[in-house]
Amino acid sequence: MAKKPRPIDAPPPSGYAPAPKPHRPSTIPVDFAIENTRQLRDLWSAKRPGRGSLPAYRFFDELELRPWTDNLVLYGVERSDDQLVYRFKKVGKNVVEIDGGDFSGQLMHRALPPTQLWAVIGHYDAAVRTRGPVEFHDTIASPASGAVKWDKLLLPLSDEGSEVDHLLMLLYAEWVG
Repeated sequence: MAKKPRPIDAPPPSGYAPAPKPHRPSTIPVDFAIENTRQLRDLWSAKRPGRGSLPAYRFFDELELRPWTDNLVLYGVERSDDQLVYRFKKVGKNVVEIDGGDFSGQLMHRALPPTQLWAVIGHYDAAVRTRGPVEFHDTIASPASGAVKWDKLLLPLSDEGSEVDHLLMLLYAEWVG
């Protein structure tokens, strides 16, 4: 009688073993706004074509940006009389609610009241000047009751790879009791 060949019993490769899971679920609270800004900043970093260059908006696929779409604004960066001005290009629906209107196509300094504009314009200028991400996370007392928790990420973009000609902003605003 002929013997049947035995299949070789080999252990699974260690490189494909699943990562161990914690024995207990984590009780650390997660700030989803900060986590979302981190994930978008990481995506922006991955899209940079080189160390000194910036990604263009066209490098991003709409499906990649889908988790943030409602909270994104794309600005055009223009220079006027040695001053930077920002034009709303695309505005997510949650930002429309925060700003009180869809200002697509308008210049920021004409669309927003000066009190709202001067509180944020420094962040935009810093993103253009440093050619790097600018984040803002703060809770500010509201004239009504409570406070508003603001989480903002500004990412400089460039069609040519060097001079900033667009800014991508992720914005979250949340009432805090």
